[in-house]
Amino acid sequence: MPRSFTTLPPADDARLRVITDALPVGVAYVDQNKIYRFANQRFAAAYGWTPEDMQGKHADEFIWPDAMAVGDPFFAAAHSGQSVDFIHPVGHVDGRILTVRTFLRPDIAEDGTVLGFYVCSINVTQQKQAEATLLQAQKMDAVGQLASGIAHDFNNLLAIILGNLLPLREGLVSDEVLEDYIEPSIRAGRQGARLTRQLLAIARRQPLRPERLDVEAAIAGLVTLLRRTLPATIRVCVERQGEPVPLNVDRAQFEISLLNLCLNARDAMPDGGELRICVEYPPLETQKRLIRIVVADTGTGMDAHTAAQVFQPFFTTKGAGKGTGLGLSMVWGFVRQSQGAISVESRQGVGTRFTILLPAAAAQTMPEQAESAEAASARQGLILLVDDNHEIRRTIRRQLGHAGYVVLEAGSGDEALELVRGVDELRALVTDVVMPGMSGFRLAREAARLRPGLHIILMTGFDGADEKDRDGLSLPVLVKPFAPEELVRLIEGGRTVRMKSDTAPAGDGPREEI
Repeated sequence: MPRSFTTLPPADDARLRVITDALPVGVAYVDQNKIYRFANQRFAAAYGWTPEDMQGKHADEFIWPDAMAVGDPFFAAAHSGQSVDFIHPVGHVDGRILTVRTFLRPDIAEDGTVLGFYVCSINVTQQKQAEATLLQAQKMDAVGQLASGIAHDFNNLLAIILGNLLPLREGLVSDEVLEDYIEPSIRAGRQGARLTRQLLAIARRQPLRPERLDVEAAIAGLVTLLRRTLPATIRVCVERQGEPVPLNVDRAQFEISLLNLCLNARDAMPDGGELRICVEYPPLETQKRLIRIVVADTGTGMDAHTAAQVFQPFFTTKGAGKGTGLGLSMVWGFVRQSQGAISVESRQGVGTRFTILLPAAAAQTMPEQAESAEAASARQGLILLVDDNHEIRRTIRRQLGHAGYVVLEAGSGDEALELVRGVDELRALVTDVVMPGMSGFRLAREAARLRPGLHIILMTGFDGADEKDRDGLSLPVLVKPFAPEELVRLIEGGRTVRMKSDTAPAGDGPREEI
């Protein structure tokens, strides 16, 4: 029978302690009755004890009950002579809940009797957190691939639907038809477009338009809007710390994200409470200047399991028909795509606190001089419209025709390039980005080489091009579906092709920059 820890000579025992205390793992020996006979410094310290204190203590005296419930089946297996390992929670003395991987190796006598167990415990909390982060990223990437796959075709369909419904709204039908059929269809189409943008934002694939933004002014406008929807039992408190500096974010995405957080806070306080929004500006000497925005409520709160899932796509605690589960996922995607970070803290019965870190804008430089625009020709001119989808071309051609333009059509980049070569009267080129064969990027570059003054506008249902495909192009991009007046605005204030290093004049209209 091998000697146990209780029968080691003093010199061996001292040497054993020196060796085990130097290890970055918890080491212990427990007998078959779960009485601890040995523990190294790290193992004992996790429970707030010294190694000497642990000798003779039963496991029930200090091990977290949930950990015991998980570990009991494995101890039973080890008692039969098996070597086992398992992962379980541990309540640390400082209040943290750690994730620990424990190895059990039975101490077996020559006659087969199990005398006890050698225990080795390794803290794998950070590893599990990293795995959870990777899994979350993989989920988001899967959603991104799904969204990317459907966004282009889905937005093309919506562009056709809305492009044909909008003219009907302009006095071509009776008020009854307008109210009962046309307006609901238009609202549904726009909701579909918003849903697609949300999916792309979740996956961090939605093009952003960062700009200098006065965060307090944005919050003030949001609070004014919120007061109309919040019950009188909810008090709104806005605080500021530090010297104000502007944000550098996409205004629309920021406002939607903040609204999502506030509405979630409202829903968490059915009996009233306090909604607090706090803006903390970074010190001027900070190297990486991040503005901290805290949205906190005194509502029902969440348990740890729920809080860990709130940013997952389609996860919701609301009843059927009361939420898509995309709101917080969209916020997460926007913040990450904006080079920021977001976290959540929550306690049941106490409330929830979301903390967002977003980049501050760089110091203000001298405003860039805008190019002198061509004199508008009263919405006249020859437009070359390029899209491989016939229905899209027909819809946009009709819109441009109503606006006073003459439109040439092409179903591919190669066909369009021949028209660019042969037609001198072209005022503008309006082309889809994603097409079989020659892409819109390549067509824009070739057209600009042939006609340096040609105004070029890109359209896309979803732009999934790599940076090498863009190759520095800086052009206005309309995201389908778009309103006809947006396209007209860009044509009237059109831009020629520029590289990223050039000065890009400002322009009106909702668009992306590539």
